[in-house]
Amino acid sequence: MDAAIDAWPWKAPSGISQHSAWLEAMLEYVFTRKPPADSSDRSMGLSLENLDDIIDSQLDKAGKVQTVPGEHGRLGHDHVTFDIATNVGAFVLDKERLSLSSESKFNTIRGTCCVYKGKWQYELMLGSKGVMQVGWATYNCKFSQEKGVGDTRDSYAYDGNRIRKWNVDTYKYGQPWLTGDVIGCCIDLDNGRVDFYRNGCWLGEAFGDVRVGPGLAYFPAVSLAYKEQLTANFGATPFRYPVDGFLPLERQPQGKLEKTQTLLGWTKKILPVYQEVLKGATQMAYVTDGIDVFRQGTKAQTLLLAAPVIHRLGPLLMSQHVTETAMLPLLFQLLEETEEDAKNQVSCLLDLLWAVLEPDEMETFLQNITSALHTGFRFSVPTGDFSHHKRYLLLLLALFEHQATRRYLLQSVLFEKIKFPAFMEVKTLDDETLAALIPDVWYELMEEVHPAEEVYKKAPYAASKEKLKAAVSSLEKLQVDVLETLATDEDDDEGQTSREIFLAKLKNFLDDHSPGSKVLIANLCPPNVLLCFFHRLVSLLRRWLPVCEAPNGIHLQEHSLYVHSDYYMHNASPLTRVGELPDLKLPIPDPVSSSNLRSGSFNDSDSLEGSGMAHTNVYSLFDDVVRLYHIGVHGQLVKLSSVKDTMHDYLTAEQGLQRRNIWEQHRQHCCLDTEESDLSHMVTNTKAVLRDALTVQGRHVAWLSATVYSKEKQGDIYWLLQGVLRTLEEASRNGQCLRYLWDHYVEACIKLLTALINHFPPSCTLTSIPGHYNTLVRYSTFLAQHFADPRVVNTDLKDTLLRALAAHVCPPSTVRALECMPTESSMAMIKALLQPYKNRPWAQTNWILMRLWKGCGFAFRYTVAPHLVQRMSSRPVESCVPNHPAPCPSVFPVESCVPNHPAPCPSVFFQNHIGQWLEDNADCAATFLGSVLTQLNWAFSQFISMLQEIQNAHTRPERVFIDTRQLKICATCFDLSLGLLRVIEMVVNVAPSVVTSPTRPHWDLLLTRIFQLLSQVLNRITSRSGCFELVVNMDIPGLEGLDHFPVLTAVAGILVALLLKGSLDSREIALSVLLAEPSFQLSTLEFLLGSPATQDETGAAYIPFSLASYAEVKEEEVEQVRQLVALVQSRLPPVVGSPENSDLLCTICYAHPNSVRFVPCGHQSCRYCIVTHLVNNRECFFCKTVIDKVDTTEKQSNV
Repeated sequence: MDAAIDAWPWKAPSGISQHSAWLEAMLEYVFTRKPPADSSDRSMGLSLENLDDIIDSQLDKAGKVQTVPGEHGRLGHDHVTFDIATNVGAFVLDKERLSLSSESKFNTIRGTCCVYKGKWQYELMLGSKGVMQVGWATYNCKFSQEKGVGDTRDSYAYDGNRIRKWNVDTYKYGQPWLTGDVIGCCIDLDNGRVDFYRNGCWLGEAFGDVRVGPGLAYFPAVSLAYKEQLTANFGATPFRYPVDGFLPLERQPQGKLEKTQTLLGWTKKILPVYQEVLKGATQMAYVTDGIDVFRQGTKAQTLLLAAPVIHRLGPLLMSQHVTETAMLPLLFQLLEETEEDAKNQVSCLLDLLWAVLEPDEMETFLQNITSALHTGFRFSVPTGDFSHHKRYLLLLLALFEHQATRRYLLQSVLFEKIKFPAFMEVKTLDDETLAALIPDVWYELMEEVHPAEEVYKKAPYAASKEKLKAAVSSLEKLQVDVLETLATDEDDDEGQTSREIFLAKLKNFLDDHSPGSKVLIANLCPPNVLLCFFHRLVSLLRRWLPVCEAPNGIHLQEHSLYVHSDYYMHNASPLTRVGELPDLKLPIPDPVSSSNLRSGSFNDSDSLEGSGMAHTNVYSLFDDVVRLYHIGVHGQLVKLSSVKDTMHDYLTAEQGLQRRNIWEQHRQHCCLDTEESDLSHMVTNTKAVLRDALTVQGRHVAWLSATVYSKEKQGDIYWLLQGVLRTLEEASRNGQCLRYLWDHYVEACIKLLTALINHFPPSCTLTSIPGHYNTLVRYSTFLAQHFADPRVVNTDLKDTLLRALAAHVCPPSTVRALECMPTESSMAMIKALLQPYKNRPWAQTNWILMRLWKGCGFAFRYTVAPHLVQRMSSRPVESCVPNHPAPCPSVFPVESCVPNHPAPCPSVFFQNHIGQWLEDNADCAATFLGSVLTQLNWAFSQFISMLQEIQNAHTRPERVFIDTRQLKICATCFDLSLGLLRVIEMVVNVAPSVVTSPTRPHWDLLLTRIFQLLSQVLNRITSRSGCFELVVNMDIPGLEGLDHFPVLTAVAGILVALLLKGSLDSREIALSVLLAEPSFQLSTLEFLLGSPATQDETGAAYIPFSLASYAEVKEEEVEQVRQLVALVQSRLPPVVGSPENSDLLCTICYAHPNSVRFVPCGHQSCRYCIVTHLVNNRECFFCKTVIDKVDTTEKQSNV
């Protein structure tokens, strides 16, 4: 502090009072650099009476010190913006018309001024990194949504997304740009040149033959693809990276700047005086030498001294350019020159400004300075130590420590005028900086494919990553300090505290970012900002804990935090609730009791008194953090985790090049070609490009590990999951309280655990967290108890819970957690799963049951459909050359090219529970199995109908295209049929008495229906002349999953369970029912074991289907099928129908032959099906033609 104040220049003459002497001395000190030669006249020329005149005289001189440079060569308004009259396409602009977002295909807009000679510059701050062409264009350039800047003769553009320059023709140029980059666009009309700069770095001469002369004036112009964003600076604020010799397009207020600099010079000298006066005198005697003389005055006298200066600063500081050019450097100077007392000096300056300036002047100044900090922070190029970003944050922290400033910014600026969460972002380092910080790269996400000879890189890579993580952590700590200061609850005045204002603004912010909001996308924070903001809020919330309110008995701790039901039951928020119904009314709050206060209750009286609100603020912030994660954070985590897929794609491409290179070498060897192949050279170059791309991706992974997927960030998400789970459990225990809880708690809980399990890297797995298994069990219990809870009324939420449970039965770890639930929870889940398949989303339920069975069913162990593996392996591969080893299948096996199914993880525990429940609840079991059979009949009928439509289209002479949606429906019906067959297989294995015990209700009807449906499936699938065989052989994209294997193995599993397992009586009953089924044909069973190879109708070789040809089918399972066929053969009469005539069956029920024909279309079915159908509908099953009448056909024979 002492070094910042000049030595006291003189001693007060005798006869002058202390206060008047002090005032005269201060005038001399502030407004005169050197004392006059004659000390007797020191106070004659300077006094409060003539101070205004002296200041005005000095300001007049300052305004004339530097003349405004000539601006010949420029036409247009002094203030430059985008010209909305010139836009092509649809743009969204801010009210200053400097920031814009494209809302259609490819849009172009110009500025409001043009230049025809001289050197000029403007800057663009990128809000996205997509396709944009930025530069210069003349008035005569005609643009469209196909042609933008650079696509016409007299327009010149740079596109950093495609790394090219454009002037009708296009050439490679520049560097790739990133979100947050500052692009400088310069034009030299004296020499006919256009250059571009990225973050101050010259990208080289773009164009050297720019046309100049009469009639050619160039406008700044930009073209943006859909959803791209940028902000232009034509000179309204200082350039981030000015280029020597180039002028801004907007005229600069040089006179105002000089005046402001003069006034700020006096202000800087007033600051230490004011600061010492506030400390007060340290001794009674009047001191005339040294620093203590500053403390002899009063605050009122200091204000008299400062008022003439500050009053004249007010109108000048209303200019954004003046504020950013003159005041912002002063504030940074105050921070950097006197670090230990900088915040006090900034606070003193703000005190003076608030005391003297008019309200509108002060408010405009604060808006300008905050906007300058926001722009500087967003568009500063990040360095390895983030020094530039820390500089802006330290000044922002100093502003927030001033109460009046903080409260105004909270109320009117931070969430209204700017995007305050952008201050919480850790901006991604560019490739050059990352390369300097992480020279050695290790593929930590895919260590198994990293070259073994590069293992030495692992240790330096880890060290570099830790260093980067430390730099990021220091920036994040400063950001949390800023947030904590902003949301303090230690305001001096009464009324709303800064914390309460912050929480209210935060809720509005979340409303704007919620789905269905009417806020334009351009005005929303990008997902990466939301992710950083989320982690800072979690850190802030944890800093607020513990909360101890002894009078109320409230004690909130970090390890046991949850939101009490009183908070959300009495909170009239419009958010959707778990039990949302029109008649759901919020309960009337009970009078405050000691028990409620101990629980942390919420009511309006608390907010009025201000005391006892700490717990409510904690609840509010916790709720906001949960909601923020649900709105945008989880999606960004999922998106960023896709970097592993990107690396896998690069590695796959590199592996393919290796195979191609091997093939090429073998070809040259076989052909004895001595000349070097161009192909080999091309492969080598391409491999180098891929390796460079992998290196860049590896550094990006290191960045994500330090900023997104670190142990600390994993801890934030896990801690939040714990709190959400406790909130849900408490709400569930309190009966109807669950209905009043907001539904984003349920959805966030599911997303939080999904992120921890699926999206964090191997270095941060869920299993590495102490106590994780207990959390998995609690989560499993919640899903099991509530996916069919009647208190959950919201339809979308019920579907979300069911989908979450379906995903939860896939990984072995979560299946084991489900098995460790309390018994009552397990039985509740089983009971809900085994409810009839009607009036509810049964497909997910069926999938869950099938998943619990997978691994125990007949040949039901595959992760990749065996028929797909056979198809892929039968196709030629370039690398499979004679006498040369094929590529290593352990790295990229054939299975990696085809869709995967979940790996088998059967739960014998739940199978036993299912069997027990079916045995104990006879009526419910019969109803459930009956509904499964009904849905199987529907799904398979729909599937065959779709196949017949495809067959009809195939046989038409004209070319017919099949709708993609139709193919998806066909594939879906096939998958549903498979799932239903597998569930039937599970039922007849774990509880066979449901269909074979005469003591069970409807057993005979159920058994008959099972064999009827199985016969129909077998008849259609095994027919060589049917539609199924045709479509399978067509190999239609979208229907790759269709094949005999999955269907026939499921049918075989059911037949084996009924005919070969269980007691002798039950097997005899099942066999007699099967043989009594009229549509059953022995040949369909024999189809499973295959027959000698034959020729089809065209003479081509026909290879029959056989279970024995699949490695996935065990030998014992094949033997079971042989026993099954032998058993049926021994009991069946020798003459049976052939599968070739199965097309004569009714395609609706597959139980009776066609007996009627529809007029006029001619399609056929059995009489029973058409009579039932005509009760409600008169359209044909197949072609939708209106049926006029039904004719009886001749009896069809089964030969």
